[in-house]
Amino acid sequence: MQAHRVESVHAIPGTLTLVVKWRNGVEDAVDMTPIIQRSAPLRHLENPDLFSEVEVIDWGCAVGWRGDLGYGADTLHEQIRQQNMKVAG
Repeated sequence: MQAHRVESVHAIPGTLTLVVKWRNGVEDAVDMTPIIQRSAPLRHLENPDLFSEVEVIDWGCAVGWRGDLGYGADTLHEQIRQQNMKVAG
């Protein structure tokens, strides 16, 4: 399996959606709401000010926020794939 690497990331203002640009040039949007609601450590990200501070960490292997909150690039890519399947199906 190819490891996915993030080139850049930003939050869409007023949402819990990230726009991720991968190193291969592809750009995806992912709604992080269900992930944040299911994960106690990530619940702090319901704060839009904190959520908007997302950045690329670990040389593109993850995205993260202050407070040592992070989400792996491969897991993020899988979440995008699953959301796209729901839209298509």
